[in-house]
Amino acid sequence: MSYEEKVRWLRRYRDALRLEEELRQELEAQRARACKTTAALTGMPGGGDSLNDKIPKSVEHILDIQESLQEQINACNDVYEEVRSAIECIPDVRIREIYRCRYLLCWTWERIAESMKLSAKWVKRLHDRHLCPWDFM
Repeated sequence: MSYEEKVRWLRRYRDALRLEEELRQELEAQRARACKTTAALTGMPGGGDSLNDKIPKSVEHILDIQESLQEQINACNDVYEEVRSAIECIPDVRIREIYRCRYLLCWTWERIAESMKLSAKWVKRLHDRHLCPWDFM
């Protein structure tokens, strides 16, 4: 497995988190739209029977998004466990911490370096040096 393939494999958790967040935002947007539809039905001017069709559709859409979100949360947890298990196999505690911070906590090189009292350049160098021979698949 090449360096790029290993990094891509490790980044799966971050990618899964990003998709989870997108689904959460979509759910919130759909709920906000549904609330506007409901408010239009309260007898306010402009409300009417034509909106009665929109509520069941909105509810159905919200339920679909919630189901997708739950599936993504489960997938995210599975990927987290895979990546965590692979990282736990690293014998060097310092290197293991770099990988944990980078791929499970999604920290930047600078934040990792600051927490470890090292330079970001050195942290990246340690990461790269230990990723190449590491076979975690």
